[in-house]
Amino acid sequence: MTSISRIRKANIPWFFHIAVIPLSVYLFPRHELRVFLLIYAFITFLFDTEEVLKALQDPNEPPLIPHHGLPFLGHVLGMFWYGASYFARVNSITQHPIFTLQTWTARTIVVISPQLAAPIQRASKNTSFYRMILEVTKRLVDFDDPSMKIITYNLDNELGHGSGLMIESHAMLDSMLSPGPDLNKLSATQLDQFSALLNDFISPPSPSKTVNLMTWVKQTFTTANAFTVYGPLNPFALHPSLVSSFWRYEAGMAAVMADIFPYLTARKPWLARRAVNAALHEFVEKEHYKSASQLIQNRVSMNLRHGFTAKMAGRAELILLFGILGNAVPTTFWFLSNIFARPELLARIREETRQAITTSTSPSPSGTEKFLSVATLKSSCPLLVSTYRETLRSIANLASVRLVTKTHTINTPPNTSYPPYLLKAGSMIQIASGVIHSAPSVWGPDATSFMPTRFISSSTTAAYRAFGGGSVICPGRHFAQSEILGFVALCVHMFEIEGLDRGVMELPVRDDERLPFSVMKPVREPIVRMRRRSGEEGWVWRLKPGVD
Repeated sequence: MTSISRIRKANIPWFFHIAVIPLSVYLFPRHELRVFLLIYAFITFLFDTEEVLKALQDPNEPPLIPHHGLPFLGHVLGMFWYGASYFARVNSITQHPIFTLQTWTARTIVVISPQLAAPIQRASKNTSFYRMILEVTKRLVDFDDPSMKIITYNLDNELGHGSGLMIESHAMLDSMLSPGPDLNKLSATQLDQFSALLNDFISPPSPSKTVNLMTWVKQTFTTANAFTVYGPLNPFALHPSLVSSFWRYEAGMAAVMADIFPYLTARKPWLARRAVNAALHEFVEKEHYKSASQLIQNRVSMNLRHGFTAKMAGRAELILLFGILGNAVPTTFWFLSNIFARPELLARIREETRQAITTSTSPSPSGTEKFLSVATLKSSCPLLVSTYRETLRSIANLASVRLVTKTHTINTPPNTSYPPYLLKAGSMIQIASGVIHSAPSVWGPDATSFMPTRFISSSTTAAYRAFGGGSVICPGRHFAQSEILGFVALCVHMFEIEGLDRGVMELPVRDDERLPFSVMKPVREPIVRMRRRSGEEGWVWRLKPGVD
């Protein structure tokens, strides 16, 4: 079918247009006709432009979903207004496995089907993850142009020699954060930090504390993870006020990254980022990184060797801080909330995880100790692990992104009825994890319900996208699982978390209409009462990575 034929068959009221225009010559005086035609042309532009674009696209491309009323900008504003839920809104109307949105001068291809996500996210010379996030990275940390030139060198190994900052950095991170001695050492340090912080949090004679649960998790994780990864001379240890600065920037970074005079339009988060960046510069300039974990020693040395200045090498660490805190904190918050808001689930998890607890036979100087084995939690506590994974399924709405660098066709799996799809160079791909995670066709009729036992026997691993997928799956997923399972299990046995009325805490409402830079946050952060469990007041708890 030719382009002209497709335009003729487009969802455009051609007969109406053909009738109205000549009729208007008879209905309006000449001095009013021009005004009418201008208004009519403008309305036609608003409602018919994207229908024309849809008709003109190659029929093998994912179907374009026109925005009637505001071409080029309508879908962009929808994403800003509704956040991650916008793809679900479009999908509820269209029900396409993959579709295209016209977003300003580019096109965004939205993938809804997990069967299509697999071939698209697979390592390919036709798509690039890193080129998709370059501008985001630059604005996130405020890199200068020389640093961006270093970052973009041989970004996707287009030169074929396997060297370049991003290639080497990814390989190093993947190696050190995969299961093995390096990860074990990191986890052991971190679990010691959690143990110390939680033992000191509520201890005799203090019976209880009233806290903002999210703020408490932020403070605890930032302190523990900064020490674990960045060492005793980390910026948050030397400048404690930076904890609130970091999270102030995290809350407002969308406005900063919009880059519309951010020192005026987003002054508080902009100043917060400046403060954190200054401390990270100091961390590198004074060589405090040499007392940090091997991961950071390797990372900073690599960045400096490739030509980063001390200031830019410091700013690069802001990216990793988001990596170790940005998703772990809200995930832990929701994991705690999902358990403590369900008394029956709480009781079952306490019973199941008792097998991971051992008691010291000889009191230590700090008191009689109980040990909680994270390895046992992971291997022998299926309800705890399933609740963790179900928590992530319910809040992980981040899209996996790619930039199409070369026009190509993807062949869909043979077990589907989907045709091959043409993906054109310059298009942006977003694999809509939030929509996939709530699809009844994948998870069944209870897809939108929280089912703690779902992953005990679930086989829908292909549709589970909490850590992304393909060649850029999150390298820190093993580290994250150990820290979150250990922290939450320790809280389960050490504390009661209640509402202010001493009743069961209320489960917060998820905010799915926020631009997704991390997993979902709550609409309102709950204020809760935390106290030591009865009978546990005299014990000192320790987390350990291995089994007795």
